[in-house]
Amino acid sequence: MSGALRAGMWAMALAAGFTPLPARAEAGQAVEADTLFRHGVELMKADNCAEAVPEFLKSNALDASAATLLNLGTCYARLGRKATAYKTYQKAAEAAQAERDAPLHERALQAMAILAPTLTKVQIVAPKESQPLSLRLNGEPLVNYDGLPIPLDPGESVIEAAAPGREPWRHSVNANDLGATLVVHVPELPTARPAAPPPLPPPAGEPQRSDLRVPAVIVGGVGLASILVGSAFALSAGNAYDDSQSYCAGSRCTAPGIDLRDSASNKAAVATWTVSLGAIATATGVVMWLVSPHRYADQRATARLASTPVWFAGDYTFVAVAEHR
Repeated sequence: MSGALRAGMWAMALAAGFTPLPARAEAGQAVEADTLFRHGVELMKADNCAEAVPEFLKSNALDASAATLLNLGTCYARLGRKATAYKTYQKAAEAAQAERDAPLHERALQAMAILAPTLTKVQIVAPKESQPLSLRLNGEPLVNYDGLPIPLDPGESVIEAAAPGREPWRHSVNANDLGATLVVHVPELPTARPAAPPPLPPPAGEPQRSDLRVPAVIVGGVGLASILVGSAFALSAGNAYDDSQSYCAGSRCTAPGIDLRDSASNKAAVATWTVSLGAIATATGVVMWLVSPHRYADQRATARLASTPVWFAGDYTFVAVAEHR
């Protein structure tokens, strides 16, 4: 920080005095606002502006005053939020003028003069002969923007533009160059692409087919196993009948031959039923597999990069302080 800038801050600190203001709110609100104000001043003296800011904001919401706004602006300046400090000093100057408090008005103007050379500003230029745009700066709408440079707090700021029937536009700038004015040209917004139609529902009355592939494999497997078992019984029946030939002459058989032929007959019956059921089960499994719908899942992974704005705080020891409302 330059010596002149530091000297100006200390000069304003020494000029801070007691500035009682007339009551403008209900008695209870005024007392609470004054308590919050004094607590904020104590936090400022302890170099704890981060906690003092909420106190001043609540105090000003209950009973607005130029002194509160002056201290709030000084806290913002200490925290490095120079653009917010500058705008708050502007409000303090307007409030002091309305309150007819010349000393506070002068101190607010002096604080603005100290901050002005260090501010980074942005000037937004809309395309010529375009339809009216809706502009936003860091999420805040710019109502009736006149095209003049706007002070920015250090770090990243986001500019957004939108118009009916047009694609939205977004641009980021970094306010890290002291005293610079960043000129941002908003391009002609392209025509918005029509939204994709929603997927058509299935025709009414058409049943939703279930995925039967797993049951199909089970049923088909059981069928194939039954065919193999039936084939084994058939082979055993053939062997038993061949063995009975040694005990039979035509249709006349001894006791062992009769037993072997009875065994062959029973095994053949089991083989017939087992192979038949296995063939039916196998065919059923094939049909179930063919009628089952095939579903495929398409998964996409998206990587997002998040940028963290870098903030820096200036060495604003005391720009302007009011110890009394």
